[in-house]
Amino acid sequence: MQDVIDKEALRRSEFPVTERLIYLNHAAVGPLPRSTSEAMQAHAVDQRDFGALHWRAWMAAHDGFRDRAARLINASKSEIAILKNTSEGLSFVAEGFRWRDGDNVVTTDMEFPSNYTPWKRLERRGVECRLVRNRDGGFDASDIERLIDERTRIVALSSVSFHNGFAPDLDAAGRLCSERGVFFCVDAIQSLGAIPLDVRRSGISFLAADGHKWLLGPEGTAIFFCSEEAREQLDVLESGWTNVLRHGTFIDESVDLREDGRRFEAGSLNTNGVYGMNASLDLLERTGIDAIEREVIRLAMRMADRLEAIGFVIGTPRPIRSGIVAAAPPPGGESLLFLHRRLEQRGIVCAPREGMLRFSPHFYNTDDEIDRVVEALREERE
Repeated sequence: MQDVIDKEALRRSEFPVTERLIYLNHAAVGPLPRSTSEAMQAHAVDQRDFGALHWRAWMAAHDGFRDRAARLINASKSEIAILKNTSEGLSFVAEGFRWRDGDNVVTTDMEFPSNYTPWKRLERRGVECRLVRNRDGGFDASDIERLIDERTRIVALSSVSFHNGFAPDLDAAGRLCSERGVFFCVDAIQSLGAIPLDVRRSGISFLAADGHKWLLGPEGTAIFFCSEEAREQLDVLESGWTNVLRHGTFIDESVDLREDGRRFEAGSLNTNGVYGMNASLDLLERTGIDAIEREVIRLAMRMADRLEAIGFVIGTPRPIRSGIVAAAPPPGGESLLFLHRRLEQRGIVCAPREGMLRFSPHFYNTDDEIDRVVEALREERE
C-alpha cells in the first residue's frame, strides 16, 4: 500500500487504454489492466493446452479470490461467495429472505434496477416496497428512519448512486438498522475498488458487487457477502454439485448445504474471470484503497469545479464523496446526446445518464485529461 501513487509508472505498465482514449467511464465498465488481461489469457491458454489437468490451481484461485474479497471489505473468507453479478446477489437476498405477509423493505428512489426490481417484485408476496424520496439528489439517515416501522425487515441502499454519485452515510444507516433490528443490504458496485468499505463498521448484513467497474475486473464475476449472523435468514435458491456437503462421491450424496458462503455457489464458477479478478484485486491492494480514494475524489472535484466554471450544472451533491460527477449542459446549446457523441469522436469516453453527462475518473487518470475534457466541451459549445 502506498501514500503517493506513482501514476506515470502505473499508466505505462498497466493501462494501455490511456494510449488511445481519455477514459472516464468506470461507473459503466472499467478497462482491464494489463496484468488482469494477461492473467486471463494465461488461464485460457492453460485450459486450451491442458484441459482441466490443473484443476487444483483453479480451486486455489477461487480460494485466493475469496481471501482478497474478504480483506477488501473487512469480512471473513467464510462470508464470501463468488457469483456472476450484482443482480444475482441482491436477488438471492430479496427472494431468499423469509418474509411474512405484511412485512416491508425500505430502499430509495435513486436506485439502479438491480437494487429496485428485486424489492419491488416482492409485492406479489405481500411485502411492501417503501421508497425514500431524495432531496436535491441525496438523503440522510433520518429520511430512512421515517419509513421504518415494526414490520421493516431490510433496508437496501447503494453505496454510491449510479447516476449522480451521491454517497450516503453507510455507518449512520447501519447504526439505525442495528438499533431498529433491521437487516442492512448494500449494492456496492459503484464504490468497491475506489472507496473504502467496512462491513463490520457499517453493520452490513448483505453486500453484492460485480467486478467490472471500479474493481477493474472482467464482467461475470461478483463478490457476494452474507454475514455469519444473517446466513440462516436466507433460503438458498439454487442447488448443485458445489454448494452441498459431499463426501468424496457424486452418486446418492448428501443434499445438506455447505455451512459457509459457498452454499450460494451452486455450480461451476467463472474461473477465467476469477483469475482476472485476482490480478485486479492485487493491483488495487498494492496501490492502496485509501490512496485510491483520495485521488479519485480529488479528480472528481476538479472535474466538477471546471465543468461548473464553463456553465454546466453539477448534479452531484457536494461535498463530493465518490468518483462520479454528473453534469447537465447549460440551456440553449447542443443536446446531451450530441455532446456525448462528439466526445466519443474525440476519444473521450463518458456516459449519458438521467439527463446528465456522467464522468467517472479512476485513480490513474490525470489532471491534464480532466482539463482536456472540459476544454473539448467548451469548444463544442462555442
